[in-house]
Amino acid sequence: MSKNESVTHETGSPTGTPSSPAAGSRIEVAGDEDWKSRVKAEAAALDQQFRSQPPGNPTAAPKPAGQANAETPSAATSEATAASDTPDSASRAFPDREPAREMPEPTFADLVALLSTQAMMFLGLIPNPATQKTVTQLPTARYFIDLISILEEKTAGRITKEESTILAETLHSLRMTFMQRSKQTG
Repeated sequence: MSKNESVTHETGSPTGTPSSPAAGSRIEVAGDEDWKSRVKAEAAALDQQFRSQPPGNPTAAPKPAGQANAETPSAATSEATAASDTPDSASRAFPDREPAREMPEPTFADLVALLSTQAMMFLGLIPNPATQKTVTQLPTARYFIDLISILEEKTAGRITKEESTILAETLHSLRMTFMQRSKQTG
């Protein structure tokens, strides 16, 4: 629908005739096509508000977004657009979020550790970081162990001796733990 279209709302009998006096009423639907610019203006106002607070006073009560400054909407919009082009604009708009950190170079050992951590979580050895609860789900644990096994199979002869040792020891340990857990629940 385009901006400010009218819609007739009809309810009632199966023949389509209105059953009540209000059934033929008109409903006004207003389109809101400038919501993006308003959101950017609000973000700019919040950004300005956090810039104006002293760095050592995080407990100061923030001003409501509409009272942050006396900018016109167009000025706030242009500032928000400019702020969104800077790499750390998200950290200014959301000061409670950590700035993005540069990740270390990924290694084969990291990949094995990632998969084995998932297997250990479903073996009940470590808690799920999202729920902080320890759960045993043997079919899911077996899936991650099988993924590591596929990794071992597909990389045979293509990895260093150290990487091969990490992979073999990890798989052996996980398989032994899986067998123990299977006997405990079976």
